[in-house]
Amino acid sequence: MSSLNVISINPAQSAKSALHPEVFERIAREYRVNRDMTKINLSAKRTINFIFGISKRISRSMSVKLLAARFVAGSSLIGFSLYQGLCLEAFSVSWAMMIFGLSLVFGFFNRFVSLAALGFFGFLSVNSAMATSTPDWITIIPAIGALFFLFAGPGLYSVDQLMRKASFKYAKAHAKAKAEKLAENRLSYRAMRYV
Repeated sequence: MSSLNVISINPAQSAKSALHPEVFERIAREYRVNRDMTKINLSAKRTINFIFGISKRISRSMSVKLLAARFVAGSSLIGFSLYQGLCLEAFSVSWAMMIFGLSLVFGFFNRFVSLAALGFFGFLSVNSAMATSTPDWITIIPAIGALFFLFAGPGLYSVDQLMRKASFKYAKAHAKAKAEKLAENRLSYRAMRYV
């Protein structure tokens, strides 16, 4: 029975011999790890989609409708906040409407701003309903709009979509660099057998 003679050589040198079977297995394992690591894992995708409120299920036609709804709601909130800003009594409400309207028009951090606006306008509407017997529609309507845009998200035509794409690009580049570094650290020499 013949035993295999294994030698280690410099990777820069070329040797005319076959690779040892164990090295084949290591290379196959590293290829599988590298291939899997260059993709973004599913949990990272779900997290990014949840933060920005965008997923692949939103069609382009639905995004156009969301863009139109965002523009109408945001511009009306901005206009009303400018009109209401002349009264010093509703100074904080006008600023909140301005920020919420600008966020809606551009689709910038739509979910976070909608959540904050829902809390702010919901609190004001509950306070006004408790203080007086009539509800304050100036704060109820933005709260309902904030609730809608909290669940609907900004759509594909927004600043959030651009930030989502950049996040995916960064995550892929980071995973690829990590995989290359891992592969570089694993196999620093080639084991050859000679016949």
